Amino acid sequence: MTVEVGAEGNGGGFAFGPPAIRIDPGATVVWEWTGDGGSHNVVAEDGTYGSEMVATTGATFEHTFDTGGVSLYACTPHKAMGMKGAVLVGDVEVSVATPKPTPTPEPDYEYVPREPDYEGWFDDVDNFDGTVDMRGREEVRIQVGANGNSGGFALSPPAVTIDPGTRVIWEWVGDDGPHGFTATDREYTSPSQSTGEWGLVFDGVGISKYACEPHITNGMKGAIVVGDVFEGVYEVTTSQLAVFGSLGAAFLSPLAFGSFLWARDRHDE
Repeated sequence: MTVEVGAEGNGGGFAFGPPAIRIDPGATVVWEWTGDGGSHNVVAEDGTYGSEMVATTGATFEHTFDTGGVSLYACTPHKAMGMKGAVLVGDVEVSVATPKPTPTPEPDYEYVPREPDYEGWFDDVDNFDGTVDMRGREEVRIQVGANGNSGGFALSPPAVTIDPGTRVIWEWVGDDGPHGFTATDREYTSPSQSTGEWGLVFDGVGISKYACEPHITNGMKGAIVVGDVFEGVYEVTTSQLAVFGSLGAAFLSPLAFGSFLWARDRHDE
């Protein structure tokens, strides 16, 4: 039995096709990559099998199922988007519940009561609903390539306010890449990639605007608000934390080396 990896679904090439199959015990399932939706993997929920991250059209991964039961699996980076599958082995019985309509969930974010002046920076950004209050956290995560701006051209959330000294980690999660971003003052530039993580530590007080330059006309823009910008703006500085993904580790200053070790150990867990 062959299952497509990167079939059309969930807003792009983010599905298994078909998502659920039934086979006899002893049969082998072959997953074949379509090349759509970027890099994908196949990983069993119980850890019994798993592939590498692959983006090559025609690449395959296979696993033989010897015992009856239900095996659930997913593409790790796109699981939240609904890229999941199931293999039913033998005569195991399953029931499919009728989904109940659910109301639109309330946003998980709390927004600041007073918006900083971005000078029109977010006028063409359709996923900007306000500045998300992330003060009081040691680490903040922002998705790169999230759904928005008519494709995978969003930073989510696009604007956050943080305390000085906070670690900001960007996670590449979507399609329509690769993406890379640069601060408007050229203080920092991320790698251009489709998967992985990259981070900075922000100090000072001020607003740091940044954008994915190849997709700035799509509205792929962001801003980091550091400290209380209404009390007075000083220089915002950054120290490099780490780079993950196909480009490997960044070159770091001695002062940032301790942060790199922290991030590398966290990534390897």
